[in-house]
Amino acid sequence: MQWFFLSLGAALCWSVSQVFVKKGFDYIPPLWTNIVNNFLMIIILIPAVLWINRFKVNTPTLPVLTLIFTASCLYLLFFYAISRGQISLTGTVVAGYPVVTIVLSYLILHERLAHLQYAGIAFILLGGVLVVLPKIKSVNPIKDFSWILWGLAGAFTIGSGDFLTKLSINHIGSYSHMFFISLTSNAVSALNYMIDKGNRPLPKIIHNSFLPTFLGLIIHIIGVFFFYLAFDYGKVSLIVSVSSIYPALMALLAVRLLKDKINKKQAIGIACTVCGLIIIGIGTGK
Repeated sequence: MQWFFLSLGAALCWSVSQVFVKKGFDYIPPLWTNIVNNFLMIIILIPAVLWINRFKVNTPTLPVLTLIFTASCLYLLFFYAISRGQISLTGTVVAGYPVVTIVLSYLILHERLAHLQYAGIAFILLGGVLVVLPKIKSVNPIKDFSWILWGLAGAFTIGSGDFLTKLSINHIGSYSHMFFISLTSNAVSALNYMIDKGNRPLPKIIHNSFLPTFLGLIIHIIGVFFFYLAFDYGKVSLIVSVSSIYPALMALLAVRLLKDKINKKQAIGIACTVCGLIIIGIGTGK
C-alpha cells in the first residue's frame, strides 16, 4: 500500500499548492510560474534525490531521455490550464487526467482495472458534463467555454506526461527520473520563454506578492516527489487516480481563500468528478 499513501500525500500537497499558485497568478503569469517551478526543482529535488539514494543515479538511454524531455514539455501546460477560470472548476476538469493515463496504460502496458474503477470513469465523465451545462445558454459561449477547453487540454497533456513518466521510471527508477526531469525541465523553460512572448517581462519576484506563488510551488514540488516515488510501488492507473482526488479539498480552499463561486449544478458536477476519482483510486483491481 506504499503507492496509495504516497499518492494520497501528493494529492494533499497539490490541493493546497494550487490555491496558492492560483492566487499568485494576479502578479505572476504561468510562464514565470513554470520557470520558477522548474528552477526550484533543481534546488529541492536534486539534493533530496542524491541524499536519499546515496548519490546513485542511473543514466538514461537516448530513448528514455526523450521520454523525460517530452514529459517535461507536456507538463508545461498545467499552470496555463489552471490559470483559466475558477480554480475549483478548471482544476477539476484538469483532474480528469487519469482517464488519459488509464487508456494509454490499458493499450500499451496492458494494465487492467476492476469494474468498480471503470464505474469511476463514468462518474468523471458525468461530472464534466454537469460542470459544462450551466454555460450552454450563455451569450458568448466561446468565451465562457475557454476554461473548459484549457482544462481538457491540461488533462490530456498531464495524463500523457504521467504515462511517459511511468515508462521512464520503469527503466531508470523514480530517483533517477526525478534527477533528470529536474534538469530537462529547465531546458524546457527556455523553450517556454521563446514561445510565450507576451509574458516575457520579468514580474516583481522579490516582492510580497510573489509569496503565495513561492509557497505554492514548494508544496507542489513536495507533492511531485511523493507522486514520482509512488511509481516504484504500484500501477500507474491507480497512482494517478488516487493523486487526483485533490479537487475535493482544493474546491473548499478556493471558495474560502479565492472567493470563487459555484452554482448548484456545477457543485454537483464537481462532486461527481471527485467521487469518480475516489472510486477509481480505491477500487480493487488486478
